[in-house]
Amino acid sequence: MDIIIVGAGEVGYHLADILSREEHRVTVIDSDPEKAQRLMESLDVQALVGDGTQADLLTAAGASRADLAVAVTQNDEANMLACLMSKSLGAKRVILRLKNILRLEGFRYFYKQTLGFDVVLSTDELAAEEILGTVRQHRALEVESFADGRVQLRRLRIRDEGELTSDTLEGLKLPTGLLIVAVSRREQFFVPSGKDQLAVDDQVYLIGRGPDLDQFELLAGAPKLARRSVVIMGGGGVGVQIARKMDRMPGVSVRLMERDPSRAREIASEFSKIMVLVGDSTDLDLLMEERIGDANVFIATTKDDERNMVACQLARSLGVERTVAMVNKASYRQIYDLLGVDRAISPRILCANHILRFVRSGSVSSIAVIGDGKGEVLEIEAFHRDGKAERKVKSLGLPRGTVAGALVRGDEVIIPNGDTPVRNGDQVILFTLPENIPAIEETFGSRERFQAD
Repeated sequence: MDIIIVGAGEVGYHLADILSREEHRVTVIDSDPEKAQRLMESLDVQALVGDGTQADLLTAAGASRADLAVAVTQNDEANMLACLMSKSLGAKRVILRLKNILRLEGFRYFYKQTLGFDVVLSTDELAAEEILGTVRQHRALEVESFADGRVQLRRLRIRDEGELTSDTLEGLKLPTGLLIVAVSRREQFFVPSGKDQLAVDDQVYLIGRGPDLDQFELLAGAPKLARRSVVIMGGGGVGVQIARKMDRMPGVSVRLMERDPSRAREIASEFSKIMVLVGDSTDLDLLMEERIGDANVFIATTKDDERNMVACQLARSLGVERTVAMVNKASYRQIYDLLGVDRAISPRILCANHILRFVRSGSVSSIAVIGDGKGEVLEIEAFHRDGKAERKVKSLGLPRGTVAGALVRGDEVIIPNGDTPVRNGDQVILFTLPENIPAIEETFGSRERFQAD
């Protein structure tokens, strides 16, 4: 593939390193001559020095023939403009990296159509979801989140005989807000019908709303979680993202610590259930006064790696069960491990790895590759090419081995059945086998392709 990467920071360098070793033709654009020189000396890539939002430089990089353009600078506005320019010049697919994805809220598909990106990834959002996985403590072997966390895919193993193995799927009384989209059974990987029956040791893939998936886990034998206490250090982008998501989680009490009094007041005005404390989480007296040692989880999310390390060490010494830290310098991850931090999460490396999954899957609309590449989850905007405003799911003509797992319509999440209407503009989350992707893209089409036809 011909790939252009705008931005040679940690995300861009990590991507260029792996993609060049996989023998893709990679061109990186960055305004810093030292970063460009480092790339040229250490990797088998072409590096151009300059502004990645300039048409002449993108043209020189080969945007007109690029299979993929990726905008991953530290500047959200520059990334958005680089996407627009790359798509306009002819890049087939475009990935946009944003730190603050809230700017798209309510206008996501307007931005998508205007800027031309195929996938948008938020480093803050990815880090928040990864950190939340350590708090949820589900029995799930794998959790993927879509539609700003409102829809999830979980993978569970059926460990024992019980209610879930007692009848066919159509005979089970399952929560209404989920669908079983795939089953992995020894060497088999298949999309089940209502006549199929689950068996011990099956790995089951489900798409649905979080609370309904929690209920399914209880049916699968997961223990009911007791109330948990969480302390978040830092009121920046990731810290507030985590607080927003935990504010909706039952059985979790949250305290957020922020050094800046004005920022703390701003955060406190947003939440009613979350306690916001003004202070430094490396202040031992404050930690003892607030009985931080009684917390189940301590999460350090500041941009200062050293402060995150010290705070986690203090929290652990006071008795906190688990510590989680955000890593801003990827090279520090090993140090975190040596210091005994339970989870060290790098938002930039997470973002780079998600982009790599899209490249390897062969479809940039792929949101998750599961079952060692045997299945994919796609997130596609519905647009009916025949001019109709809506079609029922059963009338879409989806290829065999494809399941419409969820529809997102504004703020509403719908777990569909065959009679559910799919309207133009709906965000459709689909599970499918990889060979079906071209047919799915043809089924839903796009406004641009429809107009071109």
